[in-house]
Amino acid sequence: MGTEIAFVIALTVAVAAIFWLILRSASEKIIAQYRIFGEELNLDLDIPESKLLGFVRNEPAAFGSYRGRELSLSVPGKGLQNTRQIETVLKIELKDKKLRAQFTAAGLIGRFKQRDSGGMKRWKSGHSTFDQAIDVRSDHGDRLIKLLDQETLTWLESTLKTNKGSLYIGNGALVYTELGLISNEATRQRFTQVVEFLCDLAETVEA
Repeated sequence: MGTEIAFVIALTVAVAAIFWLILRSASEKIIAQYRIFGEELNLDLDIPESKLLGFVRNEPAAFGSYRGRELSLSVPGKGLQNTRQIETVLKIELKDKKLRAQFTAAGLIGRFKQRDSGGMKRWKSGHSTFDQAIDVRSDHGDRLIKLLDQETLTWLESTLKTNKGSLYIGNGALVYTELGLISNEATRQRFTQVVEFLCDLAETVEA
């Protein structure tokens, strides 16, 4: 019996150690990508200390000003619609506080995200490929027609559909969310491209 107990204890310790190493490795990869992101855009970083001997590691955040706009990149404490699906959220300041719209990829996940669209109506651009791929909710369709050219529609379709992302415009901000974390170079580079796109879009909205 004593040998069996010792074996169970040793196995538990080994599993805990492996889990700790996996958590640390994943956290270090994410922090490294945030550091590069922050350096490229000249942003400040918030890197929380680990807790419970390193078993609890909150995600880092980046914030500051870029191209004359307040910007933040973070991971909310709760997942999508309070689920376990973790989202990375990029928020960029928009001086126009009247325009409201929400873009998500069409399908089950998109419908789930549109639950908080505030009763806005489905808007269609008139471009069949885009309208089949992207679910847009807005009560400002007349403005969207003027703001979203073919190049912008193509970018939105590709980015939101491929990366399970969504874009919300309203309350003085452009908010891009994507399922998952920034743990590799490709994802970080994509978010950098999204920053440039949203800054360009903000300038178009405000023009």
